Amino acid sequence: MLLIGVAVPLSVPRAHGDDTNETLNITGLVARNAYDSYLGTYVDAIQAGNTLTFNVIFTANSYVYQRNLTAGVKFDWMTNFQNTTSDTAVYAGQTLTVSLAYTIPALTGQYSALNLQTHTWTLELWDMAQGATWSVYSYCYDYNYAPPNVPAMCHSFTSSSYPYHPLAVYSSAQSSSYNSKLQASAIITSLNSVLGSTITPAPGTSSALASLAQANTQMSLGNNAYSLGDFATAQTDYQNALNDANAAQSSLATIGGGTDTATFTSIWLDSVAILLGGIGAILVGFAGFKYLRGKSRTLPSYTSATPKA
Repeated sequence: MLLIGVAVPLSVPRAHGDDTNETLNITGLVARNAYDSYLGTYVDAIQAGNTLTFNVIFTANSYVYQRNLTAGVKFDWMTNFQNTTSDTAVYAGQTLTVSLAYTIPALTGQYSALNLQTHTWTLELWDMAQGATWSVYSYCYDYNYAPPNVPAMCHSFTSSSYPYHPLAVYSSAQSSSYNSKLQASAIITSLNSVLGSTITPAPGTSSALASLAQANTQMSLGNNAYSLGDFATAQTDYQNALNDANAAQSSLATIGGGTDTATFTSIWLDSVAILLGGIGAILVGFAGFKYLRGKSRTLPSYTSATPKA
């Protein structure tokens, strides 16, 4: 009985004083949960200069009183939170979304090296009296109190909490590299499964195979350049890989083009020649048969001599 009495409270989730559920969604990312070979970890990535929007979906509990929600975000390059400009009123049982947009700095001046390391962020959602203020030094805790004794309450989200990851701030070359690599990889994987399924290449695929081989080479070069931090070269290599992959795909769709068209033409001509040769042989054989049959009818009859007694 003692063990049960101790274990049960630990298994019951802690209640919230003002809500039943809080969920965070993030929009504006270039990539989510993507492995970055230069940074050496999985990241959520956004391009510098773009806007990252945090959307907290808040569902109030059944306690009847007005909740006043404000939000603030702080990245590791900031000294203070950037907050929403006004609070959002939420009443018992309501579900509302509190959004906070933040524009990532451009890679200039003091922010010029933001893309060379991962970053952390903290988002806090506060419920407090109208007109109240909070700062980086305010303690964030989601109390479990019922009216009328309702203190200021706070819920925190961080980049280290599931399902989020460290933030990578990409340059335009990095963003372009990611998108080209993503597209090229999809095409290359598909073509590899088709063209690599047989030991002997199918007739008419020589041009596609050549383009596919070049795409794989460019992909490898891009991967190496990116891992070394040479993002401009990686951008060019990944774009070349995408171009070659598209060329291979187009080559199959149009019967190859160039060399493959000649291959198909040669196969067709050889087939026609063999067919015509077979027909000719049949006709010659038939003519010979007719000739021999007619010849046998014109030969004089021959009666064997009667042997003498």
